[in-house]
Amino acid sequence: MLPELQTAFRASTFGRDETVQAALAADGLRNQHRLNIYRNNIYLSLIGVLEAAFPTIRTLVGEENFAVLANRFIAEHPPQAPQLYAYGADFAGFVDGFDAAVEELPFLPDLARVEWAVNDAYFAADAASLSPGDLGDIAPESYGMLQLGLHPSAHLVDSPWPVWHLWGADALPDPWPEEPGQVLVQRPGDKVDVLLLTTGDFAFVTALKSGDTLAAAAQTAVGADEEFDLQTAFGAHLNRGTFIREFTIASAIE
Repeated sequence: MLPELQTAFRASTFGRDETVQAALAADGLRNQHRLNIYRNNIYLSLIGVLEAAFPTIRTLVGEENFAVLANRFIAEHPPQAPQLYAYGADFAGFVDGFDAAVEELPFLPDLARVEWAVNDAYFAADAASLSPGDLGDIAPESYGMLQLGLHPSAHLVDSPWPVWHLWGADALPDPWPEEPGQVLVQRPGDKVDVLLLTTGDFAFVTALKSGDTLAAAAQTAVGADEEFDLQTAFGAHLNRGTFIREFTIASAIE
């Protein structure tokens, strides 16, 4: 009886099981008002979690509209893990399907992806970053065969909307930025960085993430942007800590 009651009670708190009142009455809890208080407290707590994870969206859509989005999201996507910092991973996809919001502010889903990447980066596992000194013993002819992995905190967001300009904004920018948002979010140290990459640089990091060698990734980057400069981009990423320290040399494992 207890497991069934617990399951029904949890479902009822998110508005998905109206039969729980009868189950609670059988256990002597007849006051619907108590259940409503408990439910409201849960929703308020989870709305606070979402506000902390998506502060820019809350600012741009307004408190009341954000509450509508959050309440609908909570009802449809109740927490599945005990860690509150992990709650909200599905929010961008939910917003993408919320027609009223997307019709008025079509950039919202991608902005939510950036904000969730920031949240995810903040709580990502710590790991040593690749530095220029870690590559000091590699023969020059082997550099092109390097295969690098992204730092656990690193996330790429590719959007046709200027999400980098929108992130952290208090209002919609005027004039509206023309450039799309190809964003790298990372936290190699204590601070989360949100970086706007060029088209070539974004293609470069994306190719490395997919397992391409340094040479192949550079070729992809030049194909996306003929002005891409490998030395400048690679050096900047090494200084930022974009890559994890462990790496492989493709020719050594073939």
